[in-house]
Amino acid sequence: MINFGIVGLGRIGKVHLSNVQNHCLNAKVIAACPVKSKDQEFLKDNGVELYYNDYKQMIQEAQIDAVIIASPTAFHYDHIVIAAEAGKHIFCEKPVDLNYEKVKIVSEIVETAGIHFMLGFNRRFDPHIIQLKKAINNGEAGVPRIVKITSRDPHPPPIDFIKNSGGLFFDMSIHDFDMARYLVDDEVVQVTANGKVFGDLDMEKYDDIDTAVITLIFKKGCMVQIDNSRYCSYGYDQRIEVFGEKGIVATQNVLENRLLKVNELGHHSARAKYFFIERYSDSYRNELIDFVDTLQNKKSPSISAEDGLASLAIAMAAKKSMKEKIPISIS
Repeated sequence: MINFGIVGLGRIGKVHLSNVQNHCLNAKVIAACPVKSKDQEFLKDNGVELYYNDYKQMIQEAQIDAVIIASPTAFHYDHIVIAAEAGKHIFCEKPVDLNYEKVKIVSEIVETAGIHFMLGFNRRFDPHIIQLKKAINNGEAGVPRIVKITSRDPHPPPIDFIKNSGGLFFDMSIHDFDMARYLVDDEVVQVTANGKVFGDLDMEKYDDIDTAVITLIFKKGCMVQIDNSRYCSYGYDQRIEVFGEKGIVATQNVLENRLLKVNELGHHSARAKYFFIERYSDSYRNELIDFVDTLQNKKSPSISAEDGLASLAIAMAAKKSMKEKIPISIS
C-alpha cells in the first residue's frame, strides 16, 4: 500500500485526492496540508485523518511514502526539494517551475535522491489520446507531416491567477507542447508564435495574451500548428488532427451526450464537455493509477522532469518569438 500526503486542496488537488481514494486499489491519501476549516468535511468524507498546516511537518510523517504536489506553481520547486530530501516519491502538477534552471536542478535532485518523480501532463492518459497515439504508432496515417492541435477554453481564469501563471504559453499551451512531443515522438528545433488580446480582461498589464497561434518545427521535419484561446463561446474545444502520406487520424470533441436530433432546422448534437475537469476526468484518474503502478513495479515514470524541461523550453521560445516577431531556434 502506497500512503500519500497531499499539498494543495484546490480544485485539482481535490480531484487527485478523490481519484486515489476511489480508483487506486493499492494506494490511499492519509495526510493533507494546508487544511482550512472549509476543507475538513471533504477530507473526513474521503477518509483522510492527518491534517497539517505546515508542509515540512507533513513530509516528516513516517507513514507517508509519496506526496502529491497540487500547490500553486510558485511553490512547486520548494515542495519538490523538501520531499526529495525526505526520500518521498513525488507526483507533481505541471509545470515544475517557470524558471528553466530550477527545473534542471529538480531533474538532478530527483535522480540523485533515487525517488520516483512524475509530472502531471494528464492528457497523455486520456483514452481518446491513447487511441490516437496507437493509430500513429501503427502507421495508420503514415509518418506525421502536419499536426493540428486546437485547445480553446470556454472562459479565462481569474485575473489573480493570470498575475502569477507565467502567461498563456506556460499555463495553457504547455499541455499542447507536451502533446505535440508525445504524438510526434521527436524534439522541437524551431518555434514561431503570434499572440493577441481580444477579450475584456486587461491581460497586457500582466504581460499576457488570450489568443495565440504557434508553429513548431521538429527535427525530422514534422510541422505542428497549435491554436489557443481563453475565450470560446461554444465551450471547451479540444481537437487534434495528424496528417501523413496515408491519410489522417484525429480526435474530436467529447460531447456531453451522444444524442443526435434531426429536424427541419438541421442536425443538432450536444455541447462539448464544459471544461478540463469534465473533459479529462478519465485522464486525471488514469495518471494516478499509472504513477502507483510504475512505482510499485519499479518501472520508470511515464512522464519525467526532462519532459517538463522540454515543454518549458518550447514555452520560453514561444514567448520570445512573439515578443521579437521572429522564429526562435531551440538548442
